Amino acid sequence: MNKQHYFDYARLTFMKKNIDSLNDDESFTIYVRNDNETFTMTKKDFYETFSNVVNSKSYKSGNYNYLKTPSKAYKYLVKN
Repeated sequence: MNKQHYFDYARLTFMKKNIDSLNDDESFTIYVRNDNETFTMTKKDFYETFSNVVNSKSYKSGNYNYLKTPSKAYKYLVKN
């Protein structure tokens, strides 16, 4: 696993500075401590699946986090 693109948060959180610097085909991994779940996706996957996040005021300001992990994220779930 590329630790450079590995992030650990209490909730599913997308940080603009960490994602926007990647190439479209580069993957990143987010470990969600509250749920003990790990998600891996490419920047392209993120932009396509979470377009609502990308277009949100919160993400544009720096980050977006979900109180509860949305069902659409589970196609990126990996085993811990």
